[in-house]
Amino acid sequence: MKNLSVILMLSASLVGCGETDPFLAKSGSMSKTHLADIEARICRHDGNDCFLPIMAHNVEGGVQVASVDVLPGEAKYAACGACHGANAGGGVGPKLSGKGIEYIVGRLLSYKAGETVGRQSNMMWGQAAGLSEADINDLAGYIETL
Repeated sequence: MKNLSVILMLSASLVGCGETDPFLAKSGSMSKTHLADIEARICRHDGNDCFLPIMAHNVEGGVQVASVDVLPGEAKYAACGACHGANAGGGVGPKLSGKGIEYIVGRLLSYKAGETVGRQSNMMWGQAAGLSEADINDLAGYIETL
């Protein structure tokens, strides 16, 4: 019963956080620079125009943010994170953050071809076998942002 009371109080305190629109983030100082940073975070870093529509714009006293599915590379990285860490900082597998796109693509293509690259190549052969070229590029692009 005590846990139920705590849950009810916590729920009640969160009700007013987004007014009546769950996608309206309260902000009194959302600058154009901040909005550009948000857009840059969700766009590819290959020099092309953003592949997603503009995701945020000013509305009455806040910022309206569209609901977006997980980015392609981010969704694919979910399986990688178990060994390489949620932020690619390493774990069972080596650290990937800070590695360039060419490095990641090269390694994944080597694993996909069944080449031995390091001690854990046998684990990566199975992981890379099912990846398409687009999957590999999406993963490399996402990892570069971590």
